[in-house]
Amino acid sequence: MQINITVISWFRRHTLAAHLLVIALAVLLYSLWPVAAFLVVSLYVVVLGVASMNMATNLFVDTLRHVHPDGGASSAPGGQIAISFDDSPTAGTAQVLAILKAHDVKATFFIVGAHAAARPDLLRQIVQEGHAIGNHSYSHAHTLPFRRPATILADIQRCSETITDITGVTPRMYRPPFGVVNPGIGQAVRTSGLPCVGWSLRSFDTAIASPTRLLSRITSRLEPGAVVLLHDYPAVTPQVLPDLLQEIKRRNLTCVLLSPEALQP
Repeated sequence: MQINITVISWFRRHTLAAHLLVIALAVLLYSLWPVAAFLVVSLYVVVLGVASMNMATNLFVDTLRHVHPDGGASSAPGGQIAISFDDSPTAGTAQVLAILKAHDVKATFFIVGAHAAARPDLLRQIVQEGHAIGNHSYSHAHTLPFRRPATILADIQRCSETITDITGVTPRMYRPPFGVVNPGIGQAVRTSGLPCVGWSLRSFDTAIASPTRLLSRITSRLEPGAVVLLHDYPAVTPQVLPDLLQEIKRRNLTCVLLSPEALQP
């Protein structure tokens, strides 16, 4: 779902006005037909909720979700894709790194600052082995998307500072926890100056325990330009990763590292 750019631009500049207009309309309708007032407010809330949970809408912040055709391997016959892992480093990171190394594939890891502080050696290994890294918040708290923009921004900055202190590398991308892109996240991300990076193919490896089902879900949706979302801590991920990498190779797809330059909406 891609909302008209003019509507998006207007809404971002006049969000409060949009809220007030809907409230005014609901009040007017209530005197004529109470059910219509309820429906208008309900529909508005649903639209905002969907937009907050769906990066593809770009309503609150522009999100990069696909690999550009020339995303780093323009000579690849089958096109480019990117594999990304969220919430790293975790207890499963070392096993995933070993699989990637065995298949000579590079991936992008979106780092949680608190996890990095607890496992600095793993974070350094990610960088030393040639993988890319991004900012995935410091706390990854479930309540983070609902906090004030200033609090979200401070969390983003703390994560970047932690990563830089450990590796000497400063992240150039931000992926919001849980993929939530509400107004607070949008304001904080724009202030941070980091591009917001999402995905085009969500594996659901945190919910699908069956290796067969998970691999089928990914490969059936895999196409050039895809940004695949995985996690390195579920037990099922390293079970399917070797077969996934072999399928990618069979299709002549090339795995590229994510960067602001390699991405497009």
